[in-house]
Amino acid sequence: MARPRTALLDVDSIVDAALHITDATGDFTVKQLASKLHVHPSSLYHHVTGRDEVIDRMRARIGRTIDSSGFGTCPWDEALIRLAWSYRAAFAQHPGSIRLFATSRVRDRESLSEYERIAEGLHAAGFDWPEVLPIIIAFDNFILGSALDMGSGGNLYTPDSQAHPALTAAVGDPEEQPDPTDVAFELGLSALLVGLRQRLVDR
Repeated sequence: MARPRTALLDVDSIVDAALHITDATGDFTVKQLASKLHVHPSSLYHHVTGRDEVIDRMRARIGRTIDSSGFGTCPWDEALIRLAWSYRAAFAQHPGSIRLFATSRVRDRESLSEYERIAEGLHAAGFDWPEVLPIIIAFDNFILGSALDMGSGGNLYTPDSQAHPALTAAVGDPEEQPDPTDVAFELGLSALLVGLRQRLVDR
């Protein structure tokens, strides 16, 4: 039998399938991935070393749409704002996959290079090295949580007006309120930045 002129399987198709499965179920196995691609699991190992590499490539794929270019060209806080909004938008496209990324080690070179740029930018701004990683983790946790929140619409509260009058007043009329996810994200981001700016002032 003649060999096909084009490959039936490649890295991009594997990543596409893994994202599709994970967006729907929150995780994936090599067996599920092979089934999705209509191949034997062993066929995948001609293109990737295993599940960990697929996760790395999934993260790198999403990360390419995140804008970290402000570090080194803008003030550190402006760079963080630009990063935060693009980071949130990127992962909001894959809310089902967020738990997997949030609980998996960052190993791929592309993602680590982006974090390297952020770490250098924060240290250059005046933050001590022991502060840099906690700042990065705090932003990661906040942004991924907000990206997940976007999938819910940002308002999961249905209080009884008699039993919970204060919460009812806070919720208001959802149809008359601006997008609660954007408002909450901007508020939280501002609070984080105020705290970080104050740390530098206190020096």
